[in-house]
Amino acid sequence: MEIARGPMEDREEIRDLYTLYSITIDSGRYDDWIDCFTEDGIFESPRFGKHAWREGLCKFVKVYRESLVGAQARHVVTGVYFEIQGDRAIGSCYFIYYHSKDGRTALAAVGHYDDELRKVAGRWRFASRRISVDGRA
Repeated sequence: MEIARGPMEDREEIRDLYTLYSITIDSGRYDDWIDCFTEDGIFESPRFGKHAWREGLCKFVKVYRESLVGAQARHVVTGVYFEIQGDRAIGSCYFIYYHSKDGRTALAAVGHYDDELRKVAGRWRFASRRISVDGRA
């Protein structure tokens, strides 16, 4: 017997998406990071600007990778909250962003994401992610 997709399963998938986003960008799995977004997905950052659609997200990845200058980044996400309405959701979370290089780790920024999510082909993805930075170290 097949179990119907209910709200609890959607909630778990969305929580996993928030985690997957951080793990993929921090580990350099940029194609998987891009796959966290819908085809027409938008990523917007005060430092890197606005990047839309797959082509724009690919451009962002290139600029982001170069900006690391050999550092290992870590996105720590907390306070994830979202509301689901059918195949769409609105969410937000806090982030703490660290850089590690030459054996030293430093806090780089603290802020939050404002998100729009959409379920496409049975899978939750970010339709829009907007970063707000509260402060930089």
